[in-house]
Amino acid sequence: MQYSLMIFSLLLLSSCAPQSSLTQINLKNSFVINGTEVKEADQVASSIVGIYNIKDNSICTGSLIAANIVLTAAHCAPEKASQLKIIFTNDIDNTMNSREPDILQEFVLAATDFKVGPTWNPKNDTIETNTGDIALIKFKGNIPKGYKPAAFLAEESLIRTGGLVTVAGFGVNNVSTQKIDPKKYQNLDEAIKYGEVICDDDTNGVKNNCFKIETSGDGILRVTETPISSIDKTEIRLDERKSGTCSGDSGGPAYIRKNGELYLFGVTSRGSALCNEVGVYTNALHYRPWIAEAIKILK
Repeated sequence: MQYSLMIFSLLLLSSCAPQSSLTQINLKNSFVINGTEVKEADQVASSIVGIYNIKDNSICTGSLIAANIVLTAAHCAPEKASQLKIIFTNDIDNTMNSREPDILQEFVLAATDFKVGPTWNPKNDTIETNTGDIALIKFKGNIPKGYKPAAFLAEESLIRTGGLVTVAGFGVNNVSTQKIDPKKYQNLDEAIKYGEVICDDDTNGVKNNCFKIETSGDGILRVTETPISSIDKTEIRLDERKSGTCSGDSGGPAYIRKNGELYLFGVTSRGSALCNEVGVYTNALHYRPWIAEAIKILK
């Protein structure tokens, strides 16, 4: 199954692209690059869900944080809650394509409502930091056996530069590029808008050094570890030159490991165009008061 990639321009995360001088962009979906597949019995699998948008055929990742409540990224929010399915699985394709009605009834649950963060404004593309990329989704039905809400990190002091962070998601695990001639590529501006092509702009705004981006391997839950490179007011940046998130991982969790247990603190937001440099994560701990109030009014 193919999953569409929606782009919001800039140096934020989702993760992916050829190297460096190329413009950094956001992908709606991000994925774990150089990660390992998560097995059903793994600790990390117990609170992670897939988020499938049936309208645009795209995926995001989310964290179960309370009964029938999923934490994710605001840019994963749909036009209507009815467009979303919350999927409890390690393999989205396998579960969604099941011919067993009982499987679909138990593991694919319908969203009923959602709320985006109070400062999120997708129409303002001039904001490069502290974007408020966080959202909550409510769904109906019983949580499948083996799943439980993630525990939030209590000691924010454990979030420090150089510290290792565990990230996970359903995103792609392979990104490749092919150089193209921007003068011959049809609908170039639209392809750039949706993250299918990335280009450099010269001083006159002329596009050159253009690459077509192709991704694969999404739909499988994967996990990896990567260090913190910097900390902002409401966001944390990770050094993802060796591994990290990418398209499809958006909305997924960032954990700090303490005494063998994983504690949730972040939400995958955006990153470099080829998912090979920087990843940006919303600090969910900053939004705990908003989360508590929003849960009360979700329908």
